[in-house]
Amino acid sequence: MISRVVDYIKNKKRGRSFGMDMHRIKRIIFMNKQKLLKPVNVMMAIDFVCLSGTAMFDDAIPKDIYGIIHPIFGYIFVLCVVFHVFLNWVWVKSNFIITKK
Repeated sequence: MISRVVDYIKNKKRGRSFGMDMHRIKRIIFMNKQKLLKPVNVMMAIDFVCLSGTAMFDDAIPKDIYGIIHPIFGYIFVLCVVFHVFLNWVWVKSNFIITKK
């Protein structure tokens, strides 16, 4: 998929194209982001439940185990959130970042 985009860009400079216009390239990139977003959302939801569970039952979990697993769930959750925002950056930018016209 990426190789087709690179070939398109190289051949466009030479005045040739393989029938791929910029709209199609953007659609390919958008679809790949949407495919990546689904497993990231599922992993983030599962990790949130695990993180919340360890926080709610911190008295029931031994402190040495809690001290290991709770931070791991926290770091995984932060990475998922960062990746989630990266994949949704166009939406975030269009809704929250004010630009002067």
